[in-house]
Amino acid sequence: MNNVSLFISRFLYRIRYQLIFGSVIVTLLVAYFTQFLPKKYTVNTTIFTGIVSMATLEDEGTSANYQMVNNTFDNLISLLRSQATLENVSLHLFAMNMIYGDPEKDNHYITADNFQRLQKKVPDEIKSLIDKKSVDKTVENLKKIIIPTSENFMYSLLNGHDPYYSYDALKKVQIMRMGNSDMINLTYTADDPGIATNTVKLFNKELLSNYNELRYKSTNDVIEYFRKEVEQRRKELKEQEDGLTKYNTENNVINYGEQTKATAHAYSNYEDRYEETLREYQSSQKLLESLEAQMETRTKLYHVNDEFLKTLDEISTINGKITEIETFTLDSGKESNVELLKYKNQLKKAEQKIKQISNKMDEYQYSKEGVAIPDMVSEWLKALVQNTKAKAELKVLDDRLKDFHQKYSNFSPVGTGIKRREREIDVTERSYLEMLHFLNLAYLRKKNIELTTAGLNTVTAPSFPLSPNRGKRLFYIIAAFFGSLIIITGYNLMIEMLDRTLRDAQRTQMLTGTKVFAVFSGKSRLRFRGFSKTWNRISAAFLCNKIDKYLQEEKIVCVNLLSIEQKEGKSFISKYMIDEWEKQGLKVCYLQMGKDFTVNSSYLLASGFDTLYPNMAEEKPQILLVEYQALQQHSIPSAFLKKADINLVIANAKRVWKKSDEEVLEHIKEIAGNTPVYICLNNADREAVEDYTGKLPPRSSRHLLAVKMMHMGLTAKGDAI
Repeated sequence: MNNVSLFISRFLYRIRYQLIFGSVIVTLLVAYFTQFLPKKYTVNTTIFTGIVSMATLEDEGTSANYQMVNNTFDNLISLLRSQATLENVSLHLFAMNMIYGDPEKDNHYITADNFQRLQKKVPDEIKSLIDKKSVDKTVENLKKIIIPTSENFMYSLLNGHDPYYSYDALKKVQIMRMGNSDMINLTYTADDPGIATNTVKLFNKELLSNYNELRYKSTNDVIEYFRKEVEQRRKELKEQEDGLTKYNTENNVINYGEQTKATAHAYSNYEDRYEETLREYQSSQKLLESLEAQMETRTKLYHVNDEFLKTLDEISTINGKITEIETFTLDSGKESNVELLKYKNQLKKAEQKIKQISNKMDEYQYSKEGVAIPDMVSEWLKALVQNTKAKAELKVLDDRLKDFHQKYSNFSPVGTGIKRREREIDVTERSYLEMLHFLNLAYLRKKNIELTTAGLNTVTAPSFPLSPNRGKRLFYIIAAFFGSLIIITGYNLMIEMLDRTLRDAQRTQMLTGTKVFAVFSGKSRLRFRGFSKTWNRISAAFLCNKIDKYLQEEKIVCVNLLSIEQKEGKSFISKYMIDEWEKQGLKVCYLQMGKDFTVNSSYLLASGFDTLYPNMAEEKPQILLVEYQALQQHSIPSAFLKKADINLVIANAKRVWKKSDEEVLEHIKEIAGNTPVYICLNNADREAVEDYTGKLPPRSSRHLLAVKMMHMGLTAKGDAI
């Protein structure tokens, strides 16, 4: 964790100038260019639909209601996003701007600048279609010339990338249901306040005018269908009923069932009456023949008496009429029948008249058999009257039988025809009632739609914005500042991860796998050229002090200065090391390959440093410092590496660590065996050197602050006590 925080602090400090100046430059550029951003105006409207809260006539479950509500809102949004709606809005907006636009000043329809650009873009043939007195007429004219070709101006305007009139521009209108409420919110943002306002107004108008038609269209079609069906069934039913009425009239039928029942009852009474009358006639005929045979003379007198005969005919006629009336009159109605009572009274009078005539004829009092004539005459008259009545009744009944036969022959086919017509009427009537039921359901559905959409109205009308939106310029500036910090940091972090430059001790140890023994700043820099030697002497003191631990009495400490490539700074570092040791009072013997000794066979086969320095035993230096040439071009005997106390590989901190360098270093370690091999960085930055030597001069407050930042000295107070 400590290494991570230290790495972060040093990393940020190293790229501090990039972060500061890079982010400032980017921020200033964004601040400058964002002042030319177009102003934006936002217009919105809120529409109350009443879909959720309005009453309904349908008894549906909660889930069905939710589904219906969601479908209704989806239909509303789909209607506003449909191409037909977008086309109407675009054409009306274009027509309004062409009619009411002013090239000299802004108005509530379009700004002067936008109108001037529009006038330049619109061809003359389109301008000729603009009716200055009517927007609707202009829209009709424009619709007539739209042809789906790229050469057509209006088609290209609608399907192109125009910022105000194209489908893509109008699709930017935000349509959103407000939570679970009945509200729908329409929001549109444009750089022209008039266009933004009129666009929202036109969308609002399209929704209010077309939604009811969309909602009612299917229901009205269903209503119209069932209305026609009901009318057709009603017409058919009327025709069939009129046909039945005509058929009954033609066949003298009032109520076929009652009529047939009455006829059957009358015929039954007729049969009983006919049988009874026939029996009376036959019995009276036999009795009459018997009495006439006994009183032949008196009978003849009666037969020749005109008045008697007339009265007898009268009795026969009256009795026939009574029989006819009684035959076709119910028993309950006989007592109240005035005509029947009249004929019965006439019959009684005729019978009394017969008796009077009979009483006057009293020539013969007795018959030849000695029977009293008046009694016989009375019996004869009674039998005669009864016979006459029965005969008249039989005649009437015989005629009536023909009527019954005729009625039955007529009623039989009539009944079949009536039943067929009644059956057709019943089928048509049931179909009519079914269609009427469906028609009522359709009207109920329409009424339910009216209840659920009757509240579709504007709650918040779109208003003309007087000032632009609070710009996003500040947001862009802040985003540019932090974005540049992130990009610069990310770029450098990527470089940090991929870079194989040695640079400092931590990176060198990570890349080489070898411990860094000391770090030098190298040759003087322009900024700190007056302190360069001081820094190198401090680094040399640090390095020599670490090597001093190998010093022993009567022992020469052998130090090899190696480098993988040329010009790594071996001679430069050795100069400062010798100065430091001599300052400490130590005798140093410095040998340089190619100058103090040459590479030959004796060098390659040497077994120790005596070969390089024969006088070493006599002079007895405390430290032997040997500098070799670059190992990539020259070899070194293994004895020198093994018998040395320490092997220092000098490396330039500004160089890249290559695969070949790894191979050479591994080879040196392998040959050196137990003799330690360390890396000494040269030409490093001040901060890398201070990791080993501590603070270097000059010491300033700014540098102290930088040191605290690099080393995470967040609560450090001072430099010394």
